[in-house]
Amino acid sequence: LGKIIGTESYRWIIFTSAKGLVDGSSYRLPSWGCYTMDGQDLEKEGVKPDIFVKNTFEDRLANRDPQIERAVAEILKQLK
Repeated sequence: LGKIIGTESYRWIIFTSAKGLVDGSSYRLPSWGCYTMDGQDLEKEGVKPDIFVKNTFEDRLANRDPQIERAVAEILKQLK
């Protein structure tokens, strides 16, 4: 649909569900994962962005979001 802007996604992309036991403890089992449109499992792979932009701690302190700024710039380029 569009470019991915930011940093690589985490490499653990599996979701679990918990079930309770009669003694009050619980257990978790994998319930579903994430896949690309062509069926590639993203577990241990992550997603690399098309445009790498990292938000830093200093950006947060200054109330800046370079990822959003770059995304807006990319959209504006496409509108020209």
